[in-house]
Amino acid sequence: MKSGESLIHDFALIHNGTEILETGTWSSIKNHFSGDVTDLGDVTIVPGLINAHVHLELSHLEGKTVQGQGFLSWITSLLKNPTYKIETDAINKALSGMLESGTVFCADISTCNCSKMSELMNESGIGFYSFCEAIGQKIPKSGASFFPDKVYPRGKTAGAGHAPHSTCGELLIAVKKADSAAKRPFSIHLAENEEEDEIVGQGTGPFAEMLRKAGILSDCGSKGLSPVEYIHSLGILDESTLAIHCVKVSESDIKILADTGTNVCLCPRSNEFIGEGRAPWEKIINSGINTCLGTDSIASNHDLNMWNELEYLLKEIHIKLTSQQALSMITKNGAKSLMIEDLYGSLEVGKRPVFATVPSHLKNLLFQ
Repeated sequence: MKSGESLIHDFALIHNGTEILETGTWSSIKNHFSGDVTDLGDVTIVPGLINAHVHLELSHLEGKTVQGQGFLSWITSLLKNPTYKIETDAINKALSGMLESGTVFCADISTCNCSKMSELMNESGIGFYSFCEAIGQKIPKSGASFFPDKVYPRGKTAGAGHAPHSTCGELLIAVKKADSAAKRPFSIHLAENEEEDEIVGQGTGPFAEMLRKAGILSDCGSKGLSPVEYIHSLGILDESTLAIHCVKVSESDIKILADTGTNVCLCPRSNEFIGEGRAPWEKIINSGINTCLGTDSIASNHDLNMWNELEYLLKEIHIKLTSQQALSMITKNGAKSLMIEDLYGSLEVGKRPVFATVPSHLKNLLFQ
């Protein structure tokens, strides 16, 4: 996955269990080292996959939400359930499935259970960022803590903002500042649906009324701005911010994201599952924005398999992506957006010796 590098035949990777020591062809490096040798046979491997956006605490809600009826219907069906109840078996099942399909790192968003989710991910062996999501209108006090500052062998915690319509501006700014001080990424759902557009632009609509009754309607409304313009006005778009979804973005919004170096995580199957529409993938990618993929939760998707996410995008997209461009969206680009490029995203010396095997049915799609 180095820039300009093509598929390497007879690839070999030497590692000590935690770190890659050398890469190259087997014939060129086999005599330089001693130790156990694993021959994978006739397969194609890539760096371990990165799921840049998932809500694992919702894993118990599989099959319990409506599909294809739009965001308001979906969120209403979601909230009829014990949304943030931790069901360990469901979460462990989700983690096992992700690991089995080649995902080695995930960015998990937790509204209420950040510490518990960190423990479960740590026990599973997956690499992770456990984002503690800020939501509501409470203006933070000076010196407030927004996430448990704990480091695990393969993971860290960080702060995230829920969305412009549900997290007040002062709180979003404070969380972003805390993440930057800790040199950690900041994540936020942005421009996800038309309901958010209406709230930020006019402060009206059925979803606005729902949030107002719940006491979490943000003060972002009636400014005549798009969600991207509003968040940009808060000064929190930069190279360490990961904007999730970006379904309802205009060309001027895309330019703002590109000019600020903001990363974008697309969740194509989740948007289709809910019925929110389709992000302008082609314009986002062609703008030069660092673009990665995430599955979102099992409450808004059919599974948490990153290969399936990439396959869906490649079959629906209207531009030609090279093999490296396509694979980067589930490896290298996610590593950059989450500031973990030193350990993940490519099979290079010094990085973690983790990889995924390309499913046979995708080889023609990826390596035409």
